[in-house]
Amino acid sequence: MAHHVKLAGGGTANWSVPVRTEEDRWRANFETFLLHRYTFDNGRHVHVKTRYAGVDDINGAGDVYAGWGSMEGVDEEGDWVHGKVDFEIVGDDAYGIYSFAHGTGKWEGVSGSVRAHVWAQPEKHDEKLPAPYPIRFWGFIEGEGDIDMPNFKP
Repeated sequence: MAHHVKLAGGGTANWSVPVRTEEDRWRANFETFLLHRYTFDNGRHVHVKTRYAGVDDINGAGDVYAGWGSMEGVDEEGDWVHGKVDFEIVGDDAYGIYSFAHGTGKWEGVSGSVRAHVWAQPEKHDEKLPAPYPIRFWGFIEGEGDIDMPNFKP
C-alpha cells in the first residue's frame, strides 16, 4: 500500500580527510547519523535511527556538488529499513533523494522515495572547506514523498 509521507530529521555527519581527484575537486567519505521522523497522512509518526555511509564530491569553493550513500535504519519497534541516498543540487538548494530497497516487519517489501531539502554546516561555522583533516557537520533534512509499504497499516 502506497503512503504519502513527510520526512524530518537531524543529526551529525563525519567527513574523512578529502582526497584530491582533480586540480580543483576533492572526494570525502562520510558517515552520517540522523534521527528520522516519518509522518503519515493520518498523523502517525514512525521514528527511525538511521546511519549512512557514502562519498561526497567537493569543489574548490568547498561546496558539495554530488554524492551518494547507503542507508540503514531501525525504528522504535526494532524493524529495519535499508536503501540509498543520492545528492542533488537545484540552484542554491541541496536535496537528498532517499530511495528505499528492503526491510523487515512493517518495512518488508518497501519501495519508493522521499526528496528532502538538506541543510548542513560544519561544526566550526567559519570552517574553510575542503579541510585537510576530518571534520564534523550538523544537519537537518525535511521533505516528502511516496513510499509503498505493503506490510504497514498506519
